[in-house]
Amino acid sequence: MATGSGIGSLIPLAMTLAGVMTMLRARRARRTGRDADGGDSEGARRRADALEMERRMAAYLAQRRSAAYVADDDGNEQEIRR
Repeated sequence: MATGSGIGSLIPLAMTLAGVMTMLRARRARRTGRDADGGDSEGARRRADALEMERRMAAYLAQRRSAAYVADDDGNEQEIRR
C-alpha cells in the first residue's frame, strides 16, 4: 500500500507537465507563424468572418455618425441642428 500513495501523487504532476508542454508547443507554433493544429481552413474562415464583421460594423458606425442624427454615449439619438 505504501507504493500506491506515491503513484497517486504523480498523476497531478504528470497532468501539469503535459499541460505545460502543450502550452509551450502552441506558443512556439504561434511564434513561427503557423497554427498549432496545422493551419486548418476552419481557422482561416473564422478570421475572414471576423474581418468581415469588423468592416460591416465600421461602415454602420460611419453611416450612423454621418446621418442627421447622432447617438450619445447612452444610445439616445439627438438631431443635429445646423
